[in-house]
Amino acid sequence: MPLQSIPLDGSIKTLAYADQAEDLIDTANEAIETFMLADLEVIENFVTCDFHLLDQTMSWIHGNHLLTGNRFCEWGAGFGVATMLAALRGMQAVGIEIEPRLVHQAEEVAQRVGSSARFFQGSFVPRDVEGLAEIAGEVKNVETEEGDVYDEIGWEIDEFDLVFMFPWPGEESFFEHIFAACAADGALLLSYHGREGMRLLRQER
Repeated sequence: MPLQSIPLDGSIKTLAYADQAEDLIDTANEAIETFMLADLEVIENFVTCDFHLLDQTMSWIHGNHLLTGNRFCEWGAGFGVATMLAALRGMQAVGIEIEPRLVHQAEEVAQRVGSSARFFQGSFVPRDVEGLAEIAGEVKNVETEEGDVYDEIGWEIDEFDLVFMFPWPGEESFFEHIFAACAADGALLLSYHGREGMRLLRQER
């Protein structure tokens, strides 16, 4: 059965931010700006999403009791803001990031704000997904040859209740294919799509 779309209504943008969320976002944005100005080697596929909208969407998900559990994973974590926003809500939150410099930055921000979020360097792509090879060739910004990081984390994809991603245009089907193949029944996939905003899908087996 395909992933089921959950409509997100306009009330999301009226929701208050979580406690400490604005401080976290401000701290992260300052760190991102400093990193971008100081780093001579540009990370071309590093782009930030709308963190405030992300926080409000997480509030909406929690407020509507859509989660089946308390574990969160961010695919392509960057500075790990989504992971830390999830941790603010008491979730067991981990972020996976392929770029070591970004993992280091995420860990520094987490330390500054006192976050319990954990970050792991590696690829979020598992190695045993049926049909993955056929669609991986069309994806330019995702590493499919790295070792499986889930052993290090101690949880598999089907043990996460909410996954967040920010795919490049045209990569949505790749991410969704992995989630549909691996996630547990009832798990949620939240994604950011620039001007289109957030999209929420539920795994239904």
